[in-house]
Formats: sequence, C-alpha cells, structure tokens
Amino acid sequence: MKAAPNLRVPIGNSVIVSLRRNLAMAAGILLASLPLLQAGAAQARLSDELLRNLETALNGANPAALNSLLEAGPGLNPRSLEARYQQLRQSFSDARWQLSAGPDLKDGRSTLLVKVTGSHQEAGRSFRLEATQRLAVQQTGARLSSQEVLGEESILRSGKRDLGVSLFVPEEVLTGQRYDLDVVMDEPLNDAVIAGGMAELSAETLLHFKSPEMQLGALNGGGLFKTIQAPYKPGSQSWAVMLLHPEGTVSISRMVRVVARR
Repeated sequence: MKAAPNLRVPIGNSVIVSLRRNLAMAAGILLASLPLLQAGAAQARLSDELLRNLETALNGANPAALNSLLEAGPGLNPRSLEARYQQLRQSFSDARWQLSAGPDLKDGRSTLLVKVTGSHQEAGRSFRLEATQRLAVQQTGARLSSQEVLGEESILRSGKRDLGVSLFVPEEVLTGQRYDLDVVMDEPLNDAVIAGGMAELSAETLLHFKSPEMQLGALNGGGLFKTIQAPYKPGSQSWAVMLLHPEGTVSISRMVRVVARR
C-alpha cells in the first residue's frame, strides 16, 4: 500500500475548500430549502402545465418567470427561493433541471421529482454536480403554493473520472432510532490510499451555504461507516461526506427524514 502523502499530489487544500463550499451550495438548493414539520390542508394537485412552466423557467435562467409561478405558503418563500436559485446559477451556470410528477400522497398532495445537473470550474479543476430532490407540493390557481422536502441527495465530483460510490442510508427513520450511514467505494482500492470525513449539516449551514467543518483522515476500509442516533423530535438530519482519491474526489450530501410514526 502506498504512503498517505501520495494523496497530496492530485488533491490540494484549495480543492478541498472548493469542494466544501460547493457542497454547501449543492445541498438543498434544487427548489426547496428546509423540510416542514407539518403540512397544511391539501389544495389542487400539481398540473402538467405548471410542471412544464416551472421546468422552463428554471432552465431559462429567468428569476422573474420563476417568481411568477410561485405563491408564498407553507414551506415556500418565493423571495428566498429566488435568491438561492440565483446563487446556484452563479456557481453552476450551465445547470439544467428535469421535473417530473410522482405518485400522490395519502393526504392528497402531489409529489414532484427534481433532478439537476451542472458543472463548475475553479482552481483549475472541473466540479460536476448531480442532485435529486423529492417534494410534496400543492398548487393554488396557476402557482406553486406549498412544498415539503421528502428526500434529497447531491453528489459533487472532481478529478480525472467519476468515481463510483455507493451510499447506504435509510430515507426515513423514527425519532430516537439508531441507524447506519455507510459510504463505500465501488471499485477495489488496490494500492490507492483514500481519505475522507463525514459531518452533520446544520439548518444554518444549509440556509446560508456555509462550508461544513469536516475532519479528514486516512480510510483503510474502502469507505466510511457510522452509526447515528436520530433526534427525538420529528424533522430531518442532513449529512455531508467527502472522499479523496488519487484519481478524483467525491462529496455527497443526503437528507434523512425523522418521523414520529410511519
């Protein structure tokens, strides 16, 4: 096995800072920000027309058009969403959104599936973003009027190639439950040495795009393995993971819903 200093050849401090900053930007910025604890009464379900209009506005880099399709309501602040959208566009100018309707929930709300991809150049390196989000939404008239985050994940890669990584973590856990969060490299390490770290993302970090503090160390098992205690109040936990490999880097953020009962 090669010595750990080999990691410093392709991975510099500026790259780590860029990854942390862009990871904070990528986490939870597709449409919604923070999940609701409770949803209001269901209104009209999401129409195909509004779905198309939202996707067109997001991909058209037109904040005014996007704002015209939004109405303030539970979990939805049009001004805040517009600001976050513009910040994302500044970092990932070629970002592309794909929106699709999912199955309706038992309470009558529609689900909206959001996928965004984009790239960013910084410090002589290319960062590649893939992110998904599942929302519970309501529509009033021709506007989106409420939203709740049901699940989200973002993956930010940099380096010679896109390294295969598998993330094993439940989408939903009960209050107080202990659960595992495991991140594993898909390919054998052979002689490569990897480093990595994991940190919880606070609500403030997600809201203000703050770079998460993360302790990085050498990983001998080919991944990261952690047992987590869920909070005793319903809500969510968000986690950030960073893996550094001689051929590339991977940063992942993932939200886990915390519910009182299923």
